[in-house]
Amino acid sequence: MAEPTTLPTTDIIDQAAVNAAHEQAARDALLEHARMGRSVCESRDGKVVWISPAEIFARYGLDENGKPKAE
Repeated sequence: MAEPTTLPTTDIIDQAAVNAAHEQAARDALLEHARMGRSVCESRDGKVVWISPAEIFARYGLDENGKPKAE
């Protein structure tokens, strides 16, 4: 019979690093969809709304083509 395994305790998990990695992955996925011209949906106040590529770019401070805005 296999030995039972235990999960790591929360004191050795760097929650800030986990959250940062999750935010970066979500950003990368949204920008990939936007660069392909695809809208994505999200929930706002319990309703599903579609976010256009232009809105995704604006969310991350990029121009309508996904390039950094000239300052």
